[in-house]
Amino acid sequence: MLEAIWQGLVMATSLKVLGLMVIACFIGNFFGAVPGLGGNLALALLIPFVFGWDPFAGLAFLLAIHSVVHTGGSIPGILFAIPGTGPTVATIVDGYPMTKMGKAGQAMGAQLAASGLGGVIGAFVLALLIPVVRPIAIAFGSPEVFMLIVFGMTFVVILSRESIAKGFMSAMLGLLLSSVGLNPHTGVGRYTFDQLWLWDGIHIVTLVLGLFAFAEVIDLGAKGRGGQIAKGEVEMPWYQLWEGTVAVFTNWWLSLRTAIIGTFIGIIPGLGGDVATWVCYGHAVQTCKNNENFGKGDIRGVIAVETANNAKEGGSLLPTIVFGIPGSSGMALLLGAFLILGITPGPSMLSEHLDLVWGMVWVLVISNIFGAISLYPISGWMGKLAYIRGSLLIPPIMFLAAIGASLIRGHWQDFVFVAATGFFGFSMKKWKYPRPPMILGFILGRLAEDYLHKSLAAWGFPFLLRPVCFGLMMLSIASLGYSIWHQYRERKKKKKIKIVPGEFAFTVFIAIVFVLAFYLSTMWGFKSRLFPQVVVIIGGVISFWQIFKMKIRAKRLREMTGAEDDEDEETKKVPEPEGGQKSTPRSEWTMIKWVVLFFAVTLALGFWVSMVLYTALFLHFFGKEGKKTITIFIVSLVAGIYLAFETFMGTSLYGGVVTYLLDYFSG
Repeated sequence: MLEAIWQGLVMATSLKVLGLMVIACFIGNFFGAVPGLGGNLALALLIPFVFGWDPFAGLAFLLAIHSVVHTGGSIPGILFAIPGTGPTVATIVDGYPMTKMGKAGQAMGAQLAASGLGGVIGAFVLALLIPVVRPIAIAFGSPEVFMLIVFGMTFVVILSRESIAKGFMSAMLGLLLSSVGLNPHTGVGRYTFDQLWLWDGIHIVTLVLGLFAFAEVIDLGAKGRGGQIAKGEVEMPWYQLWEGTVAVFTNWWLSLRTAIIGTFIGIIPGLGGDVATWVCYGHAVQTCKNNENFGKGDIRGVIAVETANNAKEGGSLLPTIVFGIPGSSGMALLLGAFLILGITPGPSMLSEHLDLVWGMVWVLVISNIFGAISLYPISGWMGKLAYIRGSLLIPPIMFLAAIGASLIRGHWQDFVFVAATGFFGFSMKKWKYPRPPMILGFILGRLAEDYLHKSLAAWGFPFLLRPVCFGLMMLSIASLGYSIWHQYRERKKKKKIKIVPGEFAFTVFIAIVFVLAFYLSTMWGFKSRLFPQVVVIIGGVISFWQIFKMKIRAKRLREMTGAEDDEDEETKKVPEPEGGQKSTPRSEWTMIKWVVLFFAVTLALGFWVSMVLYTALFLHFFGKEGKKTITIFIVSLVAGIYLAFETFMGTSLYGGVVTYLLDYFSG
C-alpha cells in the first residue's frame, strides 16, 4: 500500500502531468465561470483529444478539469447572481448579498479557500476509505459485479427527480445503444444494418459530444444572441480577499464537517452536487450560532456550500473507480474516458492498478490547491466572463466538438451520428428526459452483458441466489420501490397538471424505437438476443406506461374547469431567466437550422472552408457582429485550431466531399 501511495505521488508530480494539470485547471475554471457551459461540456469536448495519450496523463488532465470547474462556477454567482454551474446556485444565497454589501472580496476569498480546502479534505477521505473498500472489491466475482451494476442502474431514479419513468427510458436507450455492433460472445452483428462502421459499435465520444455538446449549443443559441447577462462593475480589494480566506480557517470546524458530509454524499451514486451543497447549507444554518444573517450575506453560508461542492468529487470518484458505477454525471463522462484510455474500472483497479488509483487521489489534492490559488489574482477578470455573448461561444464549441468526432475513428458517418444525437439530446433536454442515465447505461451496458454471460456460463441463472447477489437484488428493488413511492407522494402535493407541447410525440417515438429494436432482435440466437431483448422489453413497457399516464393527464386536464385556457397561457409564457435570456419555439427552430447548416457546409466543404464561410455567416446574420469583429474572430479561430491540430498534434482535418470528388476526378 505504501509503495502504491509513493508511486502515485511520483506519477502525479512528474513535469508532464503537472504541466497538464496547470492547463486543465485554467480550462476547468473557464468553463465553470462562463454561464451555460459547465464541466460536462468541457469533458465532452476534450475527451476525444486524450485518445492515444498515456493513460494516467489523460486521466489526470480530465480529472483536474472536473475537480475545479465548480470553483470557477461560483465566481459569476457571487458577483452577478448568475450561477456558472448548477451546484453553485446555493453559493448565491449568501454570496451575492455580500457583493451588494460591498464585501465581494470577502465572499470571493472564502469561496476560493473553501473550494481548495474542501477538495483536499475530500481527497483525503477518499484515501482513508480505499483500504477499507479494497478487500470487499477484490472478493467480488462476475455475478456480484453484474448485480452491482444493476443496483447502480437503479440510482437513475435519483438522477431523474421529475420522472422515474423518463430516467429509466433514458437508461434503457443507453443500454440498447451499447449492444450495437458485433457481439463479442457470438460474433453476430446487432443493429449494424450492414454498415461496416457500426461493427465496432458506437463510440462513447460521439455519443457524449452529441448528447451534451451540440445539445447545449442549440439550447444556448435558442436563448438569443447573448447580450450582456450582467451589468455594473464590482471591485474586490486584496484585503477583502485575505479576510475571506482567513474566515475559512477561523470556522475550521464548520469547514471540516461540511467537507466530510459532502464527500459521503458524493459516494452515493446519483445524488449529485445540488444535494450536497443544499444539505450542507441547511446543516450550517441549523448548527451555527447567531444564524439570523444566513441568506442575507453570512460568510459561513459561502464556506459551507463551497467546501461541500468540491469535497463531493473525491467521494464520487470512489464508486466510479472501485465498482464502475459513476457517482455523478461528470464521473459518467470520466468513466467513458477510462475505457477510451484502455482502463476498465472495477474491483481489479484496487489490485492491478492501485498506483493509478492513488495517483488520482494526488491529482485531486494538487489540482484543487492550484485551481483555487490560481484564481486569486484573476478572480475579478474571471467574473467578466459573464459578459461574453453566446454568439461568440457557439462557433468554437461546434468546431471543437465536430473535429473531435471526426478524428476519433476517422469515419464521416460518426460526424453524421453526432448531428443526429445532438438533435436527440436537445429534445431530451427540452422534454425533461435526463441525459446522464443514457450515458450511464451506454457505459455499463457492455460490462453488464459481459458479466451476465460469464455468470450464466459458470453458475446458470441460480447465480442470482448467491448471498451477495440476492442482497443487492433486494436493495435494488427496495431502492426503486422507495423512489416510486416518494415521487408519488410528491406528485400528489402538486395540484397543477402540466403538459409540455411535443412531449407526447417524443415519447411515442422512443416507444417505436423499442418496438423496432425488439423485432430486429428476434432474428438472432438466444445468446445474442438475451441482453438486448431484456432491455427493450423493460424500456418498451415503461414507455407505453408513460404514454398511458400522459393520456390520463390530458383527460384530467380537459375535465378541469378553465384548465385549457390556463394551459394555453402557460405554454405561451416562457419564463425569462436572470439576465434577460429566453428560449422560444421559434428561436429553437432558428438555432436548429443554423446547426443543420453547420453540418451541411462542413460535410460538403470541410473544416477549413467551413470555419471561414459558416462562421462569417453565423456571426453576421445571427450574432449581428461588425466586420472588424468577424474578421478578428475568424483569424483567431483558424489560427488556434491550426496550431492545436496541424502543428502540435500533426493531424489533418476532414476536407469535405467536394474536395474528395475534385481529387477523384482530377486523378
